Amino acid sequence: MPPRVITLPAPSRAHAKLPSAPGFITLLGDTLNDAFFYRANYSNPTDAYGGDWAHENIGQSAEGADLSVRRQASRSGPYTGGEMKTLKTYGYGRYEVVMRPARGSGLVSSFFTYTGAYDGNPHDEIDIEFLGLDTTRIHFNYFRNGRTGASATFDLPFDAAEEDHLYAFEWTAEGITWFVDGEPYYKTVEGDAFLPKTPGNIYFNAWTGKPGMAGWHGKPTFESGAAAHYSCVSFSPIGEESRACSDLFLPKRHRSAYAQTAQLSQ
Repeated sequence: MPPRVITLPAPSRAHAKLPSAPGFITLLGDTLNDAFFYRANYSNPTDAYGGDWAHENIGQSAEGADLSVRRQASRSGPYTGGEMKTLKTYGYGRYEVVMRPARGSGLVSSFFTYTGAYDGNPHDEIDIEFLGLDTTRIHFNYFRNGRTGASATFDLPFDAAEEDHLYAFEWTAEGITWFVDGEPYYKTVEGDAFLPKTPGNIYFNAWTGKPGMAGWHGKPTFESGAAAHYSCVSFSPIGEESRACSDLFLPKRHRSAYAQTAQLSQ
């Protein structure tokens, strides 16, 4: 199949460009590629995470990478989680992932861009998140300089933990649009002051939080070893030819083409 052209709107202002590494696609079942991804292996004593990142919580099979959360004592708490991130940073373009979140109260499975103080940058971020207590819902969020914009939660016409689906977001100078199986679900408003402006690394992880997070992600009653599955990750710069996960993944059609309800919070 020839590469498709990502047809994102061209930036409307001459200065509306961000530095970015080139487009890519990676099938995580082929390789974890240590030259491309960093497999996290460190503690989080001051963060919201309930335990260390452990590289042994990242497994590989012919179908992709599995990031697990375990009831295992660590320096940061009674759990360990799994996280991978790109070594390079990316700007405006389309970000895609084929994934299946972990099921279980207390679990969080995510795909996002991030940069912050550790890199000498402001905290800018764009998120796709699933809570294991209800995997029929999807959560979108974004940050600029540590301040969150209008996050959104949508009901899905399927249980995301049952099988792989394609999730994506397009980030331009004008806004962010999130997609599920190719259908647009949510878009930021024109002139949003909270749009991120800094290129970031691409992250995906599975984790549970410290006790104070239980009100959001549920009590940590999940089964130890529960895992989020990731089979494809891609990035396509604006207007460039680049193969993407959507070239390879054909989602099943559902009776409801897109979510009908959303909960928004400022």
